[in-house]
Amino acid sequence: MNKNIKMLQRVLFTSGVSLCLAGALLMAHGSIFGDRTTGIAIVAGILGIGLINAYTTKPTLKSATKQEKTINSTKRCHP
Repeated sequence: MNKNIKMLQRVLFTSGVSLCLAGALLMAHGSIFGDRTTGIAIVAGILGIGLINAYTTKPTLKSATKQEKTINSTKRCHP
């Protein structure tokens, strides 16, 4: 895999974990910025989980073409 793609994936993962932890901190200590920070905490947690998911699911072109070839090769016509 390309070195830049690996670095981008690590940045996505660390920013996702940071957002999840920030959301958990806001949820636990809700009175840091005011009375109603639960909405912001939930949004930060969801965005963090989304970034972690973007880190873990990066299909490559090679694996997609391999899957397509195996699907096409297993199709058989029965008369």
